[in-house]
Amino acid sequence: MKITKVCCQGCGADLQVDEDVRYVTCNYCHARLEVVHDPSVTHTRLMEKLEKTTDQMAANLKVIALQNDLERLDREWSGSRENFMMTGRNGSRSVPTRTGSVAGGIIGLVFIVIWIGLAASSGAPGPFVLFGVVIGAFIMVNMVRGTVKATDFEGAESTYRQRRAEIVRELEEARRQ
Repeated sequence: MKITKVCCQGCGADLQVDEDVRYVTCNYCHARLEVVHDPSVTHTRLMEKLEKTTDQMAANLKVIALQNDLERLDREWSGSRENFMMTGRNGSRSVPTRTGSVAGGIIGLVFIVIWIGLAASSGAPGPFVLFGVVIGAFIMVNMVRGTVKATDFEGAESTYRQRRAEIVRELEEARRQ
C-alpha cells in the first residue's frame, strides 16, 4: 500500500491517501474530494464542482431531448397535416373546413335542384333527371366526407397543439433550471 500526499482543493490542507483511494473527505474543511491519479501527478477535485457539472450536463441533455421531441412532433404533424389537405381544381392545397364543405355542398345541391326542375319541367327524357339525382347524391356524399375530414383535422390539430404546448412548457422549465 503506497501513501500519496495530495492537497485539498477546498482549504489547501495536505492530505495523505492510499493510492487505491478514489474519493476522500478532508479532515479539516470536510470537503468531499475525488482523488485523480494521472500518470504524472495525483491531485484532488472538489466533488461539488463535479456534481454541479453533472447536474448542468443532465439539464442540458434534458433541454436537447425536449428540443428533439418538439422537432419530431412538428415533423410528424407536417406529414399528418398533408394527409388531411384537400386539392383544388388548379392543384392548390388547402385545409378542410366544415363551413367550406357545407357551403360547397349547398351550392352544388341548389344547382342540381335547378337542373332537375328544368329537366322535369321541359319534358326532358328520364336519363336527364336521373343524371341530376345521381350527381346530387354524389354532392351529398362529398359534402359529408368533407365535413368528416374537417372534423378529424380539427381534432388532430387540437391534439398536436396541446402536446406542443406541453413540450414547450417543459422546455422552458428545463431551461430555467
